[in-house]
Amino acid sequence: MKDHSIIFVGSEPSKDKDSVTRALSYFTMPADDLPKRILQSFTPPLHSRFVYVDFLGPCLAFILLATILGYGHAYKAPSAIYHRSPTEVLAVYCLSMPAICYILTRLGKSSISFLQILSLLGYGLYGYVFTLVISFISDETNNVIFYLAMILFTGTSVFRTCLIILLTIKLPAIRLLVCSIIAILQTLFVVFLYFTFVHSSFAFRKH
Repeated sequence: MKDHSIIFVGSEPSKDKDSVTRALSYFTMPADDLPKRILQSFTPPLHSRFVYVDFLGPCLAFILLATILGYGHAYKAPSAIYHRSPTEVLAVYCLSMPAICYILTRLGKSSISFLQILSLLGYGLYGYVFTLVISFISDETNNVIFYLAMILFTGTSVFRTCLIILLTIKLPAIRLLVCSIIAILQTLFVVFLYFTFVHSSFAFRKH
């Protein structure tokens, strides 16, 4: 697939509408589209060149993930409780990671926009959601289930994100560097979330 074969559907709302209507268009979609878009967030664009851009799915993923982390954090051992709330940590990630990705893709002469990156990474949160839900209900002390779920869900989600971004970068020498950095950051973050907020006894930092 080439750069021009990726089409970001919905990334440019009609300019004849007012700004409020254009903003709301990112949060509206047919009712049966949301499950399909969530499922697509785990599949690389090998057979379909369409990548949907909206913020309804990412907002739902943020709420689900914050709820899971908050629930897990409530059952942490008192000596292992992290000094910041999971929602605060998640918000920092959701603001900083798109900015980092946008800067890296600009260096690679990518044509992807900030809103497209924001939506792409937002749907990538579903990889974290499924990984942490399975890890939380499994109650595995040796963390095997977590690592298997991470490979299956987070791995496929990160692979899709990196592949889409790779296809938009024009400089071949920068592709591997940019996608490697993004993949490492995304993978390390789910490991951080699991051990800091879901694992009941792991102490990330002493008070």
